Amino acid sequence: MRTGNERAEYITRTENEINRINTVIRQLLDLSRPSAKGTTHTSVHDIILDITDVLKLQPLMAGIQLDLELKAGQDVVMADDGQLRQVFLNLAINAADAIGSMEAQEKGRLTILTGLADNFEGEKSFDGEALIITFKDNGPGIPDELIGNIFDPFFTTKEPGKGTGLGLSVCFMIVESFGGTIKAENLVNGGACLSIYLPLAQ
Repeated sequence: MRTGNERAEYITRTENEINRINTVIRQLLDLSRPSAKGTTHTSVHDIILDITDVLKLQPLMAGIQLDLELKAGQDVVMADDGQLRQVFLNLAINAADAIGSMEAQEKGRLTILTGLADNFEGEKSFDGEALIITFKDNGPGIPDELIGNIFDPFFTTKEPGKGTGLGLSVCFMIVESFGGTIKAENLVNGGACLSIYLPLAQ
């Protein structure tokens, strides 16, 4: 016969697994279904300012300095503002999670920047100007041998049960659906940099 403590532990583990399954299902649905709202003229700076208020209340952000450098003269893109907010929150939380995984380090820092690029050429080219939204952190960075796989579905560097491997894949799919692209790179002085390129609304 199991003790009360053992039963409570099994219940807690079961609840955690159910929550993890629910997260996987929700992310799979986000990955596969089109938005009911559709795209409209969306201010990227407004979304960033909104999520900044949300992020400051998250325990994961405790001890992490959040800086904004919104320098783009134009910031309106054609997008679903709810889905774009989901992308930005996901990238910010991933960065905070990476910073928190370091045992000993300097003060955590996450910087969100915006800027413009003329005739951006990469995996996807744009006619006219592109808005660049960059999430830059001073965490451990991404192992060079893995950086090419981080947007693959179900790919994760976290321990089993700690990550679904769908977050960045969903972000990639959402950004691509708006005619943009996203790329990741490591910073010379440590940390990672994820940049989203979106065509400005005409």
